[in-house]
Amino acid sequence: MKKIQQRAFLCVLVCLFLALGMLVFLFQYFTEGDRWFIQDYNRHLYSDQRKLLSGTIEDTNGVLLSYVQDGKRLFSEEEALRIANLHVVGDAEGKIGTSALSVYADYLVTYSAVGGAASLTEEGNLLTLTVDSLLNRTAYEALDGHAGTIALYNYKTGALLCLVSAPAYDPAQPPEDLETNAAYDGAYVNRFFSSTFRPGSVMKIVTLEAALAELPGVEDRSFTCTGRLTVGDNEITCEQAHGKMTLAQALAKSCNCTFAALAAELGGETLQKYVRKAGLTSSYTIGSVHTAKGSFELATVSEYQLGWAGVGLYHDLMNPCSLMIYFGAIANGGKAAVPAYLERVADKDGDTIYEHKTVMTETLVEPELAEKLTAYMKNNCKVTYDLSRFPTSEIGAKSGTIETKTGKSNCWFAGFLTDEEMPYAFVVYMENAGSGNRVAGAAAAKLLKALYETR
Repeated sequence: MKKIQQRAFLCVLVCLFLALGMLVFLFQYFTEGDRWFIQDYNRHLYSDQRKLLSGTIEDTNGVLLSYVQDGKRLFSEEEALRIANLHVVGDAEGKIGTSALSVYADYLVTYSAVGGAASLTEEGNLLTLTVDSLLNRTAYEALDGHAGTIALYNYKTGALLCLVSAPAYDPAQPPEDLETNAAYDGAYVNRFFSSTFRPGSVMKIVTLEAALAELPGVEDRSFTCTGRLTVGDNEITCEQAHGKMTLAQALAKSCNCTFAALAAELGGETLQKYVRKAGLTSSYTIGSVHTAKGSFELATVSEYQLGWAGVGLYHDLMNPCSLMIYFGAIANGGKAAVPAYLERVADKDGDTIYEHKTVMTETLVEPELAEKLTAYMKNNCKVTYDLSRFPTSEIGAKSGTIETKTGKSNCWFAGFLTDEEMPYAFVVYMENAGSGNRVAGAAAAKLLKALYETR
């Protein structure tokens, strides 16, 4: 009798565990099934080459960018569009991990908890991106064969209208030497999201913000540049002696001596505080993509090292996306929208499954400082950057040039538009290309002219 009771107890215990396991499974099925089904072990969604064979992608104007036909993943008919939009659309093999085909794979396939994933005979869902594919083509051409990235977004809504990264390749006909040719180094990486670079003189905007906030009367001071300045135990140099200047003139001339002196006067902890507040050491989440964090170690460096850090020429690193958001926040009074490149998802009947909603950052710049920085950056364009190059006078920007061991400079040109109908921030970064003003600035001008021509 005792053995029967023990066996009965064990049977009840086993049944309870089975019931509990089933409840856990059902809970996970209904809460996580929409992620399970997209895995490549769900064979009817993939080709033998593990290519996702469901769903269509178009740009914000309805231009077809990727679709499935006759059991194949296809892309735009125009080669230039395929290459320019590679990093935002993706490749059939899923090697561009930050692209729509990878990040939003679960949206491409029609799925329900009851019916599971749609079969290959169905079309899947339609993803509409925020990007303008023709604007991307212009931006990619503006890179002129250099590795780098160009992006432009609406700092009020978050919509990324332009996003390119180079080098890129044709996803419809990947080159045979893609893995071995140095010309394609980093082709799988979206430099806008996933890379960090030395900031150069775009860092001077952070130094300027800290000085305006922490050094009373700094705007009333005059600064004299002889081309050399002793900071700590060594010298900071400028390309030329700028002479006597106001603070606005020092920024417009991008005077290293002035901003190195300001950084040393502020101190490392203070400058570090403003770098963090600006979001330059943070990571933003875009879909399931986490942007690279900038790296700024300013609190423990020597006074001389801090001087170079204040002009962006120490060992610090900046992410292009974070810089663009920071400049967008300056133009927008202190806060900016977090970028997004997925606008809408619709099923085969046209019903909306997903629609972009704006998410704002925390305060990156205090409003009164944002207003001042806007004026300083707009003055740069009037005084230094040849305003006639751009399609509007409502532009503020800062360039940056970083010399390299190759003898060619990496360069930045980033800024914003204060046109109420064009609330955009932009960033250009180019490797081994030359001057930030002349080269990256010219690329930005091409992008902005195309923007105004199409709007």
